[in-house]
Amino acid sequence: MISEISIPFITGSTFYVSFVFYLLILLAGGAFIYRLYINKIEHHRELHELKSKTQLLQKEKALVMYEGLKQQLNPHFLFNSLTSLSGLIQTDQKMAGHFLDQMCKIYRYILQNRESETVPLSEELKFVSSYIQLQKTRFGEGFTVNMDVDEEFSHRKIVPVTLQNLVENAIKHNIIDRESPLKVEIFCDHEWLVIQNNLQKKAYVDTSNKQGLTHLRTLYTYLTSSPIIIEETDQKFIIKIPLL
Repeated sequence: MISEISIPFITGSTFYVSFVFYLLILLAGGAFIYRLYINKIEHHRELHELKSKTQLLQKEKALVMYEGLKQQLNPHFLFNSLTSLSGLIQTDQKMAGHFLDQMCKIYRYILQNRESETVPLSEELKFVSSYIQLQKTRFGEGFTVNMDVDEEFSHRKIVPVTLQNLVENAIKHNIIDRESPLKVEIFCDHEWLVIQNNLQKKAYVDTSNKQGLTHLRTLYTYLTSSPIIIEETDQKFIIKIPLL
């Protein structure tokens, strides 16, 4: 009878020990898997933070480069403008006064927006109109600009000095002649601001701002998912800027 009683006791004890052993293994495995899951989440979070910091640094770098591009307006543009102003003072003082007024508007705009990431399109159009007036004084009938932007787009945003840089780009790379004028067109096409000009390329360009276009394109990638589009045909050079 004693042996009959002891057998179930031993069997039950073995079962209990086995159950606890497997339970501990299961808990340890679960804890290990949970730790792996937490580590994976932390790793993804760190990667996301690193990516965000990298993108922020790249954006800041693009902003610094573009800020440098805006500052380039000062020496080159100022020299050409003062040369034109000097000639006007001697020949047409009324025109010289108007010329100086446009110069003041240009530099006031640059100073007011030197730290702005974007500006209303309406403000940029006023600014570039002043710039265009000065260039027309320099080039006369050799340079024409047609701006046709509907009022509905006036509230949209654009990076400051974008238009000036693109108009300047057209002037730098093309022959400007009274018999064969450079014609620039500025208009909106759905979600794009289009700047196009007829092609009459110079054989040699002393100071090109291709780097400026590169910096501008890079900067826009951080502001919108729509890229700047550059197209060239046999007759036209076209740049499409996404409206913000």
